[in-house]
Amino acid sequence: MKRYVRWIPLGGLIVSLLLGMTVLRRGRPGIAKVHAQEKEENRTCSVATLNGSYGFYRTGTTPVGPLVGVGISTFDGNGSSTGRQTIRRNGVTTSDLFTTPSGPGLYEVDPDCAARFLNPDGSVFGHAVVVDGGKEILFMSLSDANTIYGVMKKISTED
Repeated sequence: MKRYVRWIPLGGLIVSLLLGMTVLRRGRPGIAKVHAQEKEENRTCSVATLNGSYGFYRTGTTPVGPLVGVGISTFDGNGSSTGRQTIRRNGVTTSDLFTTPSGPGLYEVDPDCAARFLNPDGSVFGHAVVVDGGKEILFMSLSDANTIYGVMKKISTED
């Protein structure tokens, strides 16, 4: 009986050490999660987040058939942009990146990184999400009867 009494504290010590090592190996579960949430909450966007040139592609369908486009958009960090692109609708080129002049645009960005692309009259023609600190934009068209979406990627981080 005395043997068992001596082994009980020793067994408890061994179990405690093993459990303690498991917790240390995994890290403190609540700490990493809290820091990740703080970083996410502190990250905000504005029109200044979009600044510089972005290469993009867009694709989808329109009332006249499929559409694909590639181009360059340049954002000034103040809510104005320009863009030029090659567009093919239903297999026919309707705009050319190299010959069609750049068109002006307006944009807004909310603190949560949701964005809107605007027509000159202020109406919204597209929604977007700014990701990776402004290095990438996921977007979609809101034009009636269109199902167009695409991705913009910052051309240079020096912009």
